[in-house]
Amino acid sequence: MPLHTDTLTRRIRFAPPQPVDKRIELSDDDLALFAAIHRHGPLPSHYLFAFTGKNNFNSHQHRLTKLYNGTAHGAYLVRPPQQFASFHARYQPVVYDLNEKSKQLLIEHGKLSPYIKRLDPFLHRLMSACVGASIELGCTPRGLTYIPRHAILKRTDSPMELPLSKFVPQKSLVPDDVFGIDYGGSYRFFAVEIDRNTESIERRKIDQNTFGKKLACYLDAMKHRTFKDVWGIPNMMVLTITTNATHMKNMMAYLQKLDPTLSARFLFKALPTFGSNWRVPKTVYTDILGPWDRADGSVFDIDKA
Repeated sequence: MPLHTDTLTRRIRFAPPQPVDKRIELSDDDLALFAAIHRHGPLPSHYLFAFTGKNNFNSHQHRLTKLYNGTAHGAYLVRPPQQFASFHARYQPVVYDLNEKSKQLLIEHGKLSPYIKRLDPFLHRLMSACVGASIELGCTPRGLTYIPRHAILKRTDSPMELPLSKFVPQKSLVPDDVFGIDYGGSYRFFAVEIDRNTESIERRKIDQNTFGKKLACYLDAMKHRTFKDVWGIPNMMVLTITTNATHMKNMMAYLQKLDPTLSARFLFKALPTFGSNWRVPKTVYTDILGPWDRADGSVFDIDKA
C-alpha cells in the first residue's frame, strides 16, 4: 500500500495507520510506555520520551510511528483525532493513546489495573495526563517516590468515589486523579481537579455542576476524613489546575469564603496552555511541584516533606 507522504516524502501525521509487512518485536521499553499511558492518559511524544530515560529522540519518534502504523495483524497505539482540531496541530508533538491490542498486552503482563478508568472528554484527559506525568517525572530527580492512584486504591480495594454526608447536595465525589508522594518515610496524598474554565464558580441553581459545589464536597470529605475511611490514606490535599489566572483567583476567593480554616489544604495552579486556544505543551511541566498558590495568599511546594 502506498504511503501517505508530503512533498518531502515525510509521512503525514493526519494520515490513518499505514501497516507494514515487517514484524514488530515488542520490548520491555514498549510495555513501559504503554504502562505510562495507562497510568496517566493520552500523552505527547516528548512526554513519553522523558519516561524512557534515553538520549535519541529521533529513534524514539520512529518507534512510536511504527507502533502506531503496526502490521497487517494490527497496531499498538492510536493518535486521538481530537488533537488535530488544535490550531497548532501541524507543529506540535503528536499525542498517543492505547488501543485494545496494547491494553491486552498489559493484561497479559499483569500491568493493566482495574482501578484506572478514564471516560472524560479528550482535552480533559490530555490536560490531566500532562499534569500527572509531569508530577511523576518531577519526583524522580528529587529522590521522591510517586505513588499512582492504582497503588492507593488497590490497598483497600476501593473505587475512586468518596461518599459524602447528607449536608452536601450530592452523594459522592470522584476526583480526576489521586496520587501520593513518598518523601523517604513520610507521605502526603493528593486529589486532583482539572478545570478547563468551562464552569462558573457559583450559579443560582445548586443542582448545577459548578466548581463551587465541588469545593463544598471536598470540604465535606475533609471534615469527615472520608479519604481515610475509604482509601486508607492518613491525609489529603486537593490540587486544582485551571487555565486562567483570574479564574483561579476567583476560585481561591470563593474557597476562602466557604471555609478559611480548611482552605490551606487546597492548592491552585494555572496552566494557560490548555485554554480556549489550546495546544500540546511544548515541554514537560518541570516546575509543577512548586510553588502552588493557597487561598490565603501563601504558597506551598509539594516536593517538600
